[in-house]
Amino acid sequence: MRNMEEKVILQVKNLSVRYRDAKEPVVKNLCFSIRQGEILCLHGRSGKGKSTVVWALTEMLQEYNAVAKGEILLDGKKLVYGWGKAGLKNAGQEKTAQKNTEQEKPGQRNTGQKNRRQINTGRVFTWRDIALVPQSSMSSFNPVYTIRKTMQETMMANLIAEEKGESETQGKGNSKSMLQDKNALEQYLVELMEMVQLDPSVLDAYPHELSGGMKQRTAIALAIMFQPKLLILDEATTGLDLLVQAQVLGTILKLRDTCNMTILFISHDQTLAEEFCDSWIEL
Repeated sequence: MRNMEEKVILQVKNLSVRYRDAKEPVVKNLCFSIRQGEILCLHGRSGKGKSTVVWALTEMLQEYNAVAKGEILLDGKKLVYGWGKAGLKNAGQEKTAQKNTEQEKPGQRNTGQKNRRQINTGRVFTWRDIALVPQSSMSSFNPVYTIRKTMQETMMANLIAEEKGESETQGKGNSKSMLQDKNALEQYLVELMEMVQLDPSVLDAYPHELSGGMKQRTAIALAIMFQPKLLILDEATTGLDLLVQAQVLGTILKLRDTCNMTILFISHDQTLAEEFCDSWIEL
């Protein structure tokens, strides 16, 4: 059990999520919190809404034709859901968004879709706030890119977001300065490989040359590239044999212990929930 004096990093308040073609929410009035350096497991059988919670945390519900209500607070940042309205960072922004949606041009219809576009302007949480290792992440690598190329492309994408003002430019993972200094970039990529217990030679490999466990740890390295405040692992050990599973779990524990990283662990495995995580909640 982690030190209860650690500050709360993530707090979810009365979160409910409903798909637009469903009458009842798949997630209803969910409340939980995670402290700095804690591993909390969100446990439940298939269909209980584990991945749905992940999509709410990462602001992806609209892509899955779902709506929500409730609040998500992450280290001072606030995301408010209100059955079709999302992305409100604070009360002042909420009033501005409401004013914008109420001011229509003469003869213009005020549609729900129009309101959602005006309110949801940019993401509340950036890659430095929440990082996700999704299900089937091992098959998400570009087969014609080396691991080094994949990581460089990921950092370039973050640089584009920073230039648009969508992400902070601070900390060790400052992608702009890294990309301008090839030696610094290479050193940082090597450090990332070592953090997930992989040999730096993996950077020169193609995805098909790596085992399942190596690809999973590489996916974790990609996720922690920008030192997120919260790392979400969605079924991170599913489909791995026991030995490889133990290696991946060891990597996760090392990240928690050396970086004081806060982790939300999504799993249907009750043994992992009870024995590997500091605490767990049932969906």
